[in-house]
Amino acid sequence: MQTLKVDVGHTSYPIKIGPGLLGDGELQDSLIPGRDLCVVTNTTVARLYLEKLQATLAAPRNTARRSDARRIAHCVLPDGEQYKTLETAGGVFDALVGARLNRDSTILALGGGVVGDIAGFAAACYQR
Repeated sequence: MQTLKVDVGHTSYPIKIGPGLLGDGELQDSLIPGRDLCVVTNTTVARLYLEKLQATLAAPRNTARRSDARRIAHCVLPDGEQYKTLETAGGVFDALVGARLNRDSTILALGGGVVGDIAGFAAACYQR
């Protein structure tokens, strides 16, 4: 697995890439303890990986340093470059509001391209 660190001045965040990551405890360890999250993905990727990711994220972690209790929501976008729109981003906002997530919640992009772009845009804009 590779971890890329993205530095945006006042903060930074990791991007993890590699096989087996969806079932790996390291993914949970990289998340802020107890912070609610929303998985943003598309129809193609969701069919293959969303269930496994949600199971991994919901599994209790036996660590002495924290509790991992969190709410997990998801938003499945249509697949394709033509869906990189404000309307699609609005669907992510609707999912976040519907799950009653706040500005401190984590948005996790499961997929690349449009999914990463829309998830990143939503994360930058939600409740700002």
